[in-house]
Amino acid sequence: MSWNVIETQEDIDKLMSVYGYFHDGCIKELKYISGGYVDKDLRMNPFNSKRILNIIFQRQYKNPTVIEMIFEGIHKMNLEPSNGDYDCIIYQASLEKINDIFYWADWDSFEIDDINEIKRTWIAASKIKWRVADNYIGENEVYIPKVQ
Repeated sequence: MSWNVIETQEDIDKLMSVYGYFHDGCIKELKYISGGYVDKDLRMNPFNSKRILNIIFQRQYKNPTVIEMIFEGIHKMNLEPSNGDYDCIIYQASLEKINDIFYWADWDSFEIDDINEIKRTWIAASKIKWRVADNYIGENEVYIPKVQ
């Protein structure tokens, strides 16, 4: 499971093609790491030095069914999950690079002005990488905290 780094429009096009524009997919789970923490002596590192978001996507197609994406240097993100009365299916996602920032959104035809108007899930980050992760198929959680 090697990582594919997204840097160019060609890289974006490859991911979107390989993963069918996220059609009939869903966000299965995600994990955010800020970089801030409090240690055992109650000293705080008060800086969001990492700002990393890991996401597992699953879809109803093979080759691949599951991908994992890592968004690094998060600028902003908006999570708008549907409630239990409505499905969480992604019908077509967008991935755009605007002014050196990558924008992933769970709707097609993304426009930068949409982020202030549309109540949906979107992510703005400096870097993105992805990999096929078909071994993460199913409902079992991937981002389980390590038990000490």
